[in-house]
Amino acid sequence: MTDSPKLIHESLESIDKTARFLAIGAFSQALFMTGYNLSIGKFEPMGYAPSTIYALFYLCYIPVGHALQCLFVYGWPKDYLPNLLSNAPIGLTAMVIGTTLTGILSAINFNAFAEETIASVLGKAPPSAEEEEGEFYSSLVVMVATGVWCFVLGNIVNSDDKKKSVKDPAKEL
Repeated sequence: MTDSPKLIHESLESIDKTARFLAIGAFSQALFMTGYNLSIGKFEPMGYAPSTIYALFYLCYIPVGHALQCLFVYGWPKDYLPNLLSNAPIGLTAMVIGTTLTGILSAINFNAFAEETIASVLGKAPPSAEEEEGEFYSSLVVMVATGVWCFVLGNIVNSDDKKKSVKDPAKEL
């Protein structure tokens, strides 16, 4: 009997871990972006900055994203809370990167720039101010940046290949 964490279904073991990470990452990001853009629509008119909305929403989303990664990518750990806490710095640093990037992209009106650029490439009129809603294109940029960050660090922290430290008594002082 193996001591490795179990996925939600054993058939997932036949799928490469990187492919599972990408698939769940895409699903998780779609879920996150939907919630984030709904939050933008609800809270930005109240005067909250997109970066603040992003930070608070991301903070609430960390356990959801972690649970999805555990169930479908790395396996459910024996001790969930310590595993969540060891992965929390990944989410928190991703939140800092995302919040900072969201603030910068919002300050330079990246979403409007992207919409105007896409409209000009497609030969359409740029959207009017009433049609411009949310931070969709900014969210895509942030998604890629934080996704790469989480992929690299998640594989390091959750690797099955963690070498056990075996002390050599001959090297002890």
